[in-house]
Amino acid sequence: MSRNKLSILFVMTLASLLILSSVSLAKTTLTIWAVDGLELDDPHHYYVQNLVKTFLADNPDIEIDWVAFGSEGAALNNRIRVALAANVGPDIFQSWGGTFMGEFARMGKLLDLTEELADVATSEAAKSAMSYDGRLYGIAPFFAIAGLYVNEGIFEELGLEVPTTIAELEAVAETLVANGIQPFAVGARDEWPILATYMYLVNRYGGDIFDDAVARNVRFDAEPFVQAGLKIQEWSKRGFFGNTPMSEGYGDAQLLMQTGQAAMQISGSWLCGLYADPNQTDQTIGFYAVPALEGGVGKVTDLAGMTDVGFVATATAADKKDAVVRFLTYAMSVEAAEKEAGRVASIPGVNPPNRLTGMASDVFTQAETIQFWWDQNLPPALTTPVNLTIQSFLMDDTDVKAELARYELLVEDELGSVK
Repeated sequence: MSRNKLSILFVMTLASLLILSSVSLAKTTLTIWAVDGLELDDPHHYYVQNLVKTFLADNPDIEIDWVAFGSEGAALNNRIRVALAANVGPDIFQSWGGTFMGEFARMGKLLDLTEELADVATSEAAKSAMSYDGRLYGIAPFFAIAGLYVNEGIFEELGLEVPTTIAELEAVAETLVANGIQPFAVGARDEWPILATYMYLVNRYGGDIFDDAVARNVRFDAEPFVQAGLKIQEWSKRGFFGNTPMSEGYGDAQLLMQTGQAAMQISGSWLCGLYADPNQTDQTIGFYAVPALEGGVGKVTDLAGMTDVGFVATATAADKKDAVVRFLTYAMSVEAAEKEAGRVASIPGVNPPNRLTGMASDVFTQAETIQFWWDQNLPPALTTPVNLTIQSFLMDDTDVKAELARYELLVEDELGSVK
């Protein structure tokens, strides 16, 4: 080969290498902080695992640095507070929306995507959860509601009917205790799992009194809040949450349901995938609305729930907006959502993946009101204290009224006194 041809070949090879290097250097890296992990073989994580895998395959110019903080959510939320206050942190973070997210939007820490996401199909409830002051900051492909999980096999064996009133629920629980079965799995050691039960009881006693308390029309130690706390304390004393509820973690609660050691659980629809998976449990479990209270204010169609999986973009990602929008848009696609094993989709055209999710979807469609999770819909300074306060109701010696009065003082510091 002549020297000229060698020179030409060298130049062409060098040019090719430079082009490849340029393509590599041009890749956009999206840093995403999340609760769900990519490495676990767990039904809870199937959606995000497939989401990232497929998105990267279809978008070779984008890389993702995915950081998981664990399913409880507190670790992520605490880290986000610190990072965004210092104007650092991820481009996108997993969020349940609500006031917790809205506080960051108010401070200008989030990326306004109202126009970019305007044509993404979703439910109004999901869009509302990811909005603040009329502006949209993220997406919510799945919406969660809390309901009553029932071990239908145990109920059939003992001749029990699914309760439709609180009195019937208590009668069922007494029968279960008498037969050596824990009525409710709860996982109270991790603080937040008892929240849904308390939220429902507050609603059944006092309707939408939570909204009145946030608006500072009533105190957080008003009668419905106290009645609900006393009811939890009573149930704990009667053994409805097992002998040592404070030593039972959230994972323990799931295991009790999976093995038939507990017959009921008031928890979110995100567990549908787990409890419907024959590889995870041999129990037959159903999902029902939480019963109404005879003479109470709240109705069976008043639900507790919020975004299940949601993503929000931060202001620091402004120079990566195109990549952010591509990721969020794909996350809201039917193709991506169909990989989910059990959650209730807020995307039109996604069919429930199993009977249990279908049951949760039916309860969801009958909702007249949805109360967002208090520990996501209160200002950040009040979220951990509300869970700790509720957790204390499981202890026999707790003065429920006094604990709520102490919490009210924190609320007054943050939101002001009752008008």
